[in-house]
Amino acid sequence: DYTFKRPGWPGRFDQEGQYQDYQRTQYEVYDYPGRFKGAHGQNFARWQMDGWRNNAEVARGTSRSPEIWPGRRIVLTGHPQANLNREWQVVASELHGEQPQAVPGRQGAGTALENHFAVIPADRTWRPQPLLKPLVDGPQSAVVTGPAGEEIFCDEHGRVRVKFNWDRYNPADQDSSCWIRVAQAWAGTGFGHLAIPRVGQEVIVDFLNGDPDQPIIMGRTYHHENRTPGSLPGTKTQMTIRSKTYKGSGFNELKFDDATGKEQ
Repeated sequence: DYTFKRPGWPGRFDQEGQYQDYQRTQYEVYDYPGRFKGAHGQNFARWQMDGWRNNAEVARGTSRSPEIWPGRRIVLTGHPQANLNREWQVVASELHGEQPQAVPGRQGAGTALENHFAVIPADRTWRPQPLLKPLVDGPQSAVVTGPAGEEIFCDEHGRVRVKFNWDRYNPADQDSSCWIRVAQAWAGTGFGHLAIPRVGQEVIVDFLNGDPDQPIIMGRTYHHENRTPGSLPGTKTQMTIRSKTYKGSGFNELKFDDATGKEQ
């Protein structure tokens, strides 16, 4: 996986399956992204391997006992193959029962019950196969938020907080979301472009790999209340960069006009 706080970190963990008797060993599963940001990724790799191989060594049986259910342990004795006489853990069971005499007009041989079950060696850990993490369908619109009276609110990485349009519970303040990274036009080591989205601006939030835990602001957009500098369409030939004085009404401006014969 990848984390922007440690960009040089390899972020990869390997886990080899165990108990591979009578099985080929050259198969590989490479899963990216791993959904982890630290050393606990090793546990993720182990748990996923356990889930993918939860049926690598399974025995099945049939019984008339209803007391064999998942989670219980049973001891097999008297089997002609000696290494199977051991303790087993039940991981699945399916009960089939009949009671024909309970139906008016029917006769039968009496009540019958069959329990079809599956077991694994009791010293193995059974885990379900890993579930896919829910994904976000696509980019979403949100509004930048901050403390009351604050105009620019960010952390040391230039991240901001937002309130999504679907959020019915959180107020539009400094706690309305997690810190969200902001894509800039140019980003280098100590150089590049930097423009922090300001409180009240509408932004477009996307999600890395569709992961709801990895939002990133990909752009900003005008709307009916936050209008463009200049007056469109009259100023359509102008490219403008206009800032705004912090907690004031002044501004700095850089403007290029591409009107034919009036370039400036």
